[in-house]
Amino acid sequence: MLGLMHLLLWLNDRRSVSYALSVLMSFAAATVALVELSLLNTLSVPEYSRLLQWQNLWVCVLLVSMVWLVYAHLGTARRWLAATITAMWSLTLVVNFAYPASVVFSEISELRRISTFRDESFTLAIGIANPWKLLPDLATVVILLYVIDAANRSWRRGARRPAGLFGGSVVLFMVLAGIHAPLVDAGVVATPYMVSFAFLAIVLAMSYELVSDAVRVSRYARQIEANERRWRSLLQKVQLAIVGVTPGGEIDYVNPFFERISGYGANDILGRPATALAPPADLQKLERALQQAGQGDPEPHSEWTLLCANGEQRKMVWSSVSLFDGEGAVSGFLGIGEDVTERLRSRAELQRTQREIERLRRVGALGELASALAHELNQPLTAILSNAQAARRFMAGGDPDLGELREIIDDIIRDDKRAGEVIHSMRAMVRKGEIDRESFAVDAAIEEVISMLGSELDGQGITIILDFDPALPEVQAGRVEIQQVMMNLVLNAANAMTQTPAGQREIKIAACGDGDGVRVTVHDTGRGLEPEEQGRLFDPFFTTRPEGLGMGLAICRRIIDSHGGRIWARDGKRGGAAFSFTLPAAKAAAA
Repeated sequence: MLGLMHLLLWLNDRRSVSYALSVLMSFAAATVALVELSLLNTLSVPEYSRLLQWQNLWVCVLLVSMVWLVYAHLGTARRWLAATITAMWSLTLVVNFAYPASVVFSEISELRRISTFRDESFTLAIGIANPWKLLPDLATVVILLYVIDAANRSWRRGARRPAGLFGGSVVLFMVLAGIHAPLVDAGVVATPYMVSFAFLAIVLAMSYELVSDAVRVSRYARQIEANERRWRSLLQKVQLAIVGVTPGGEIDYVNPFFERISGYGANDILGRPATALAPPADLQKLERALQQAGQGDPEPHSEWTLLCANGEQRKMVWSSVSLFDGEGAVSGFLGIGEDVTERLRSRAELQRTQREIERLRRVGALGELASALAHELNQPLTAILSNAQAARRFMAGGDPDLGELREIIDDIIRDDKRAGEVIHSMRAMVRKGEIDRESFAVDAAIEEVISMLGSELDGQGITIILDFDPALPEVQAGRVEIQQVMMNLVLNAANAMTQTPAGQREIKIAACGDGDGVRVTVHDTGRGLEPEEQGRLFDPFFTTRPEGLGMGLAICRRIIDSHGGRIWARDGKRGGAAFSFTLPAAKAAAA
């Protein structure tokens, strides 16, 4: 029965060598049982000798198939040892049929009938032992060691169940049969041969294996059914287009989402070539992808357009995976597509919006530049106008002082040049052009600014206090740009003190070292800063004066930032406001 069951299993899975060896071993054991039954009742010495020879033949088949079954089933047995055992039993068979009385006896002298305690009788041979009998006995010991070694190695690798169950049953069989048969041959034990009876240990173990396999198969079948339901639900409900394609390029599956976006029904598309889904422009790309997938190596990521039933084209991003049959051969592949049509449209719309925002940004930058120019040119143009009007008054008074006129004209020329420098620096800053940087003493540059603003500050009754560190390092910056910042800060400080009583209007300008740079602070005695103003002081177009444009401090911040410094404002310790900025020293900038 064990052999028949394993035969059916082998017929359904011809690749399983274990089943084939088990069939051979089981039928050999059954044949040994029939021969042993015949030996019990025969009374003829020649017949007994012939049966003994046939018994040894089938015992050899049983043991050799069992040895190779251990090798195939456990996977840890030593191949060379299995080959050695096979060779030893092959030689035993040669000797077995070379002697008339088999490999057990050189000669059988008599057959003795022996009765059991139940008054049953059986035949037992008496004769001269064959010296070659040591060969099968030695082979039996080698088999026992071979199985123990294989089971031990399998146990150590973690396969404890087959090592303990199958390996243990084979060891038990070899111990029972291997000890009992030689004792019967030597006449020590007066019993029939019971090799087939000992084989019941293997029958029980392998039957248990069959039952366990059947239980596992039932459990796996339920798991597979659950997995199939899970995958079927996924394929039915996932919001991705899924197309199954055979190795020949024909469509054999589409999911509902694909039907919805393509307009094809399953009956309309199944069996048709997958190339029917692509427009002419993407046909070559799809054919190349199908050819590669048919060879078992589909492209993991590709893009081609889906041609819908109504002629609409939808942009798709595809991922492909191979499918395999039970034999491990490629049975097709699945294409999993994401519809990115709307995403691409949204991206194109976003890009159009970004271009429009960029155009508006340039328009805003142009307006900012115009406001900045108006703000920065206001002072030199006002100075030019004032000097020109003064010159005209001198000339209208008759006999003008030429020296005074020269000074006025020099001031006009200086302010005109300054206006040109302002235009040049503002254009470079807005266009992010390179600023002409040089090493200079910041205290000297500040003094030049105070000199240019001297008459205006004197007219407002403002006292300038300079506090420069004697060891002040030179800075690496655009001289005109830094003077522009200083002029803005000084004029802002002067405007902040319009409500300060005369005699209390002071602007203190301090410059000192600050790490690897220089820190400049302009401190006035005006009204100070309101809390809500401090966070917006450097924003474009923010101003606290009705006539202001709100660009001065924004320009200052841009200039200082472009030089790698920083600018900030705070309330002064003795009232008023303090504006500070830092610049890198010339050596630090060079490093």
